[in-house]
Amino acid sequence: MKNNYKEYEVGYKKFGKNYQRSYPNEELCRSIGRNFSSISRKKRAKLRILEVGCGSGGNLWMLAHEGFDTYGVDFSPTSIKLAKSSLKKKKLKAKLKVQDMKLIKFPDNYFDVIIDVFSSCHLNVNENKLFLKTVYKKLKVDGYFFSYFPSKKSDQKIYKLKFNFFSKSEYIKKLKSLNFFIRYFEEVYKTYKNGKKKFVFLVTEAQKKT
Repeated sequence: MKNNYKEYEVGYKKFGKNYQRSYPNEELCRSIGRNFSSISRKKRAKLRILEVGCGSGGNLWMLAHEGFDTYGVDFSPTSIKLAKSSLKKKKLKAKLKVQDMKLIKFPDNYFDVIIDVFSSCHLNVNENKLFLKTVYKKLKVDGYFFSYFPSKKSDQKIYKLKFNFFSKSEYIKKLKSLNFFIRYFEEVYKTYKNGKKKFVFLVTEAQKKT
């Protein structure tokens, strides 16, 4: 985790907001649409949504724009500064903190949704287990965890940074072992470099049950 963190901090300092996408993850947009499109903005304002590894805010501004009580944490101080600046320019609000995603320093049973888009894959196996345990603790009962995680079916040398891959069965097993209920699951296939490289993502909504 530490080596990847250093790489990201250097990247944000060097490239600024251009180091990360400026627009939200499409699978996250689909999840928000599935679950909240019929809910009024008044009710959305009472729903707390946290993104871990929020970076410079490519997902956060969409959540804030849609009227949710939006939170974000990231290990990189520079990314949090960039996210704050971006939200301010858009006249949007979110509560942002420099934090370790494995710990999430908020009260237990606090969030309605916790989002992880291609972030916890940078943790090692033991760290990932701790992270998922923490997510479960911080979610309200019936709250859910949205995860966009790389599959072992991917061409694993596309990116220079090292991160973990799980198979569908491995990832679902990890979540179920922590008492998550898998309420939605898809494998999303993408290609890069004009179709020469394949990347597969595990898209999951895992719900906290009593």
